[in-house]
Amino acid sequence: MLIRFSFKNFKSFKDENLLDMEATALKEHEYNIAKTENIELLKVAAIYGANASGKTNVLQAFDYMKKRILVSDDSKKNSPIDEENIYSFMINNGPISLEVEILAKNDKIYKYGFEVLKNSIVSEWLYIKKVNKFYPIFEREKNNVTMKSNNKISGLANIDERTLFLNIYSKIDKDNEDFNNVYEWFVNANYLDLGNPRFEDFINNRILLKILSDEKYKKELLRFIKTFDSGIEGIKTIPDSIEEVQNNNRVVKVELIHRGEDNKLKALPLDLESNGTRKMFHLFDFFMDALKNGMVLFIDELDAKLHPLLTRYIINLFHNSETNIGNGQLIYSTHDTVNLNKDTFRRDEIWFTEKNRDGVSEIYALSDYILEDDEDSKNKTSKKVRNDATYNKDYLTGRYGAIPVLEEFEINYEK
Repeated sequence: MLIRFSFKNFKSFKDENLLDMEATALKEHEYNIAKTENIELLKVAAIYGANASGKTNVLQAFDYMKKRILVSDDSKKNSPIDEENIYSFMINNGPISLEVEILAKNDKIYKYGFEVLKNSIVSEWLYIKKVNKFYPIFEREKNNVTMKSNNKISGLANIDERTLFLNIYSKIDKDNEDFNNVYEWFVNANYLDLGNPRFEDFINNRILLKILSDEKYKKELLRFIKTFDSGIEGIKTIPDSIEEVQNNNRVVKVELIHRGEDNKLKALPLDLESNGTRKMFHLFDFFMDALKNGMVLFIDELDAKLHPLLTRYIINLFHNSETNIGNGQLIYSTHDTVNLNKDTFRRDEIWFTEKNRDGVSEIYALSDYILEDDEDSKNKTSKKVRNDATYNKDYLTGRYGAIPVLEEFEINYEK
């Protein structure tokens, strides 16, 4: 599980910002918390904010971190990493800094991070927590690495300046529990960019292969879709076996079976289904991974093309310990104010991003936000948001910031 994610100098985030998933001492919605032996963590974080305020950049910062870790130097030439506009504040000549604190296998807590400047690794570190204190596993300054144990490090004096040591060493010493715990955590964490056509093709292929090879998975997917679209009776693939797919240039078509007029069954290609049904069809696999295996899932604009009740249904899947048996986490950006209320969220689950006049973004939690009482400027007081506040109404009136500033627009009809 993710405990904390800090990022600096990434896109619109110039200064260090922190997304903190450790539950605060708030006494509300305790079932929204995953309680482990050593720490209590939030299962959901919803990020609100105006367009271009930095919501997506928070999620992309994590995605960039994952890509840097998992993509080896040999494949970087064809990687989208170098093409991304990530250096918004490079005029300061400061490195991008990224760090996560995670709860990994066997309830071990690690802190891992790195700094990168112009595609060269400036520094990198990995710590493990023991008795409330972090101890170094390795530390790196440019190409020099210091490990607490030097076994299998011989011959690594000339580490490539573009490649992270975590990537290298987890492959050299596959029996090293600490390195592999952290590396595998990143492998299993996901960021979903559903607006990317190439990514949607990848999801399609991943799901279709599972439908063809696993009848139990197919039935579970159908049961999931039927919870929000009761008219669907079945899932059909053409061809209907892995062997036939291989003989058909790996082309697979999906149809959903509906019960229509006169109780007759009719097949409708997935491409002709509603945007919401297609989106939920694609999300199912990632939801199941997160809920069953305790993965962290980042989704940009989860609510797009979904009814607010369906969005709440997804949120409840993660909040409910009976469905979220693995303590998976959902971190998403949204404009859905219908579910921005005290009945759905704890205050520490609600986050806002705001960009100032200089184009610099910041992220903050509702639980930390300080309200200013402007009724009497001479005796101005500050206080935190109460748990009986009307979060969505107060947000839309600008009480928490993070909303668009709109100006009048006049249309000139003169020829």
